[in-house]
Amino acid sequence: MVDPIRAQPSRSAASRESHLGLSSWFSRGWRLVSKPAFVLVLLIVCLIGLPFVMASSLSAATVKQMELQADEISTLATGIRGYYADNVVARLQEANGQAVFTENYRDVHGGIPIPATLSIELGALFDSAHSDGRINYAFLSDYPFAKRDVPPLDGFETDALRAFRQDPELPRYVKLERPWLGRSTYRLATPVLMRPACVTCHNQHPDSPRKDWKVGDVRGIQEVTVRGIQVDGFGQIGYLVGYVGLLGLVSVGATATFQRQNRLLLTTNDRLREGSRREVNLSDKLRQQVQELSLLGAVVENATFGVSIADMRQDDYPLIYVNEAFCRITGYPKEKASGFNCRFLRGPDTDPVTVSEIARAIREGKSYSCELINYRLNGEKFWNRLTIYPFGGKPGKPDFYVGNQVDITNIRIFNDSAASQLVALRPSIESAAIQISEAISFAKKLRDQLFAQESLTPDEDCFLAAEHSSLLDLQASVIEIQELIRKASVEQQSSARICEDRSI
Repeated sequence: MVDPIRAQPSRSAASRESHLGLSSWFSRGWRLVSKPAFVLVLLIVCLIGLPFVMASSLSAATVKQMELQADEISTLATGIRGYYADNVVARLQEANGQAVFTENYRDVHGGIPIPATLSIELGALFDSAHSDGRINYAFLSDYPFAKRDVPPLDGFETDALRAFRQDPELPRYVKLERPWLGRSTYRLATPVLMRPACVTCHNQHPDSPRKDWKVGDVRGIQEVTVRGIQVDGFGQIGYLVGYVGLLGLVSVGATATFQRQNRLLLTTNDRLREGSRREVNLSDKLRQQVQELSLLGAVVENATFGVSIADMRQDDYPLIYVNEAFCRITGYPKEKASGFNCRFLRGPDTDPVTVSEIARAIREGKSYSCELINYRLNGEKFWNRLTIYPFGGKPGKPDFYVGNQVDITNIRIFNDSAASQLVALRPSIESAAIQISEAISFAKKLRDQLFAQESLTPDEDCFLAAEHSSLLDLQASVIEIQELIRKASVEQQSSARICEDRSI
């Protein structure tokens, strides 16, 4: 016999071996599934199969909808045929062909439904033909017969009636409701117009709420409501959803698998991107600065006024740049101006006081503007309107000084000529002033004499007063001209003294 106690370790060892074998199998399977190649193949297979699954599901949904519509049409046709046989043919047979058109046809021997009653009762057949309530038909009016129990019109139906009556040519009135959740609804209303037979019947019927109907009036509306298809009508849509879910899981697995491979590159890519970003930023800044310098250089080089730059960091402050306008104004080409102090523009008539003020402004690191005589390369004098200002460095000790030169020789010549001409008028103006003064004195004496002789008439008094006022105005104008001549003479004398005192 076998000792059960001794057999116990054998069963435990077998169980452990089975567990180890299962774990080993699971590990090998997980290593296989987690391989990028396997995941990629599985994802490709799922993507290839997706169109077939979608086609199968949509085909099943289409078949389901065709079956539903076929059943609905069959049911509706059967119901209309039965309604016509029971309520028209059978009732005519019972009355030996004697028909009576009435809304209460069931209570009248030989009665058959009028068009409005037929439309209302056919609406019930339409509704019963669609078990899911997807399609509804209704024949409605805001003038129902007195004994007819009808629900009140809703907002859409009221608006449709109002629209048809305002615009008789309007063929239809529709409304589409598309809620976020639930089924969409499409409502179509068409007008029900009064025909000649309808007008006669309604205006003579005892239960009619209105007796003045005319041909073409809108009696009411015919409304068809179609709702969206239920989700259940899509057949095997669940299979499609399930397959898409499986594809999503496979995609997640693929993402996780390749993400592990991608992490190894992220750090390196980040470092490369950071280095590339810095390099691009530096390149952009350098390119922008080059563009700005090029633009600035083009503007300065093509300026209409002279531009010169002196380097204050070098001995004797030489010019390191002059533009074309500077060369044109001074006559010095760039090679004869660059590298030299701008004192080469001075000459015998250059005002030393102005030169001293320029030197003082440079020592203090300030801007300065003045007008002075300079000399061109060929020795010709010209009036220079000079403006200098510091640039760079620190306050009081700039690295550079920028100078702007404008040739104002023609302006100064014109001003000097105008002043000389004005001074030349001095004798004539002084003579005119004496004559005006004498004329004022004579007019005053004449008035006083006439007044003393009592022979001064009002007209003569008015004339003499006006003449006196005009002479005073003329005297004031002459005084202003004399003041202008005096100032011009002072400036001319000052200019002459300055020219006498000028030295190199």
